[in-house]
Amino acid sequence: MGKTVVGITQLTLAALLCAGAAKLPPVELPDEAKGKFVQKKTLRDVDVTLTSTGEYEFAKDRFFTFHTLKPVESTFTATPTNYTITAGGKTTTTPISVDVSSLEKIFEIKEVKELVKGIHVKGTNFPYTVSVEYRNGDGLEIEFSK
Repeated sequence: MGKTVVGITQLTLAALLCAGAAKLPPVELPDEAKGKFVQKKTLRDVDVTLTSTGEYEFAKDRFFTFHTLKPVESTFTATPTNYTITAGGKTTTTPISVDVSSLEKIFEIKEVKELVKGIHVKGTNFPYTVSVEYRNGDGLEIEFSK
């Protein structure tokens, strides 16, 4: 799926966590949080689940950082104006040219409409488990912990 999908997935999560604008009751977020995550990516075409682990930090309306530690170290940081991906010693910063202040607005982006079928949030208290369904049948589940 490549860099575009990684960016879209992370931007979607950034809208959910950083902007706190998911509007999917009963989602409520603290103003700031940090902790650990376990991410499981399921690939439909091959019977495999890819697992990564790391740390996250966010401040509502300011930033969201997703620091993957295993299996490959990388960092994704989103702010209201741009997102940055650092991997393999290289950093790429991309301006956000559309309004990503809410999950609904993320889903108005053409690439997101084409790739993401839906997002589900499990739990009534933060930290949540977030599941992303892709239109091609792949799936992503991220379990956040404090």
